[in-house]
Amino acid sequence: MPEETVSSLIQSITVRLGAAGIEDAGIDARFLVRSAFGWSAADQLGQLLDQPPSDQLDHLESLVARRTTREPLQYITGRAEFYRRQFIVNENVLIPRPETEQIVVQVLAFVREAGIDNPRIADICTGSGAIAISLALELPAAEVHATDISSAALTVAQQNTDALAAELDMYEGNLLEPLTGEFDVIVSNPPYILSGAMPSLQAEVSREPSLALDGGNDGLDVVRPLFEGIATMLKPTRSAAYVEIDPPVADDVLQLALDTFPQAGIALLTDLDGLTRCVSIEYA
Repeated sequence: MPEETVSSLIQSITVRLGAAGIEDAGIDARFLVRSAFGWSAADQLGQLLDQPPSDQLDHLESLVARRTTREPLQYITGRAEFYRRQFIVNENVLIPRPETEQIVVQVLAFVREAGIDNPRIADICTGSGAIAISLALELPAAEVHATDISSAALTVAQQNTDALAAELDMYEGNLLEPLTGEFDVIVSNPPYILSGAMPSLQAEVSREPSLALDGGNDGLDVVRPLFEGIATMLKPTRSAAYVEIDPPVADDVLQLALDTFPQAGIALLTDLDGLTRCVSIEYA
């Protein structure tokens, strides 16, 4: 019987993951092997015909077993990439997603175009801290504040702040309640999924904290008070707010924004997939 190689090991893991209903089983299999063995993609490619390191096979098996239960890869590895940086994540925080990077891009563009040298920025429902930390690192002169209602999430955000050597202030509390004063920019990726849609979420998404996902019966349970807080704490001129939203409720969010911010410029922004993903609120 031929000895097992890294290539055949990847193939067998791919079959197991595929049987568990994972669409990108081959990609995940290669990723898990690299993670277990501490290899780069180049390392893996160069050792496909070699025997796998026997002392790491038990560790690999534990990772594969977790993935077959549809646990997200990011929770298994404890890392997620966001805006070119690696962030610590666990089951207490939402996994940062590429579409959320749009908020960082929008803020950087607005601050630059408005000529704000030392912007005061607030990130509400910060979770892992990905948005707030990215902004603090991209805008060293900014004063960045972040809030979350979950103490467990803030523990992760603090770990990321320390690991990435970012400077910002974090507060536990509901939405903008822990904050004082006015802000040049307010951002948020709040819970916005319709409660009725929660049971049909992708298996991996259902493993993420419902506190960070469930937006109530109409998806606006958190957005409504969030907008109210933004209206009282956003500077009346040369300021902006960017809030991530769920495409199915885009029209309702747009109307709510128009009603709440009658003097602001309101726009819906699409992500790279062409889906409405963010509401932009800007004061000239």
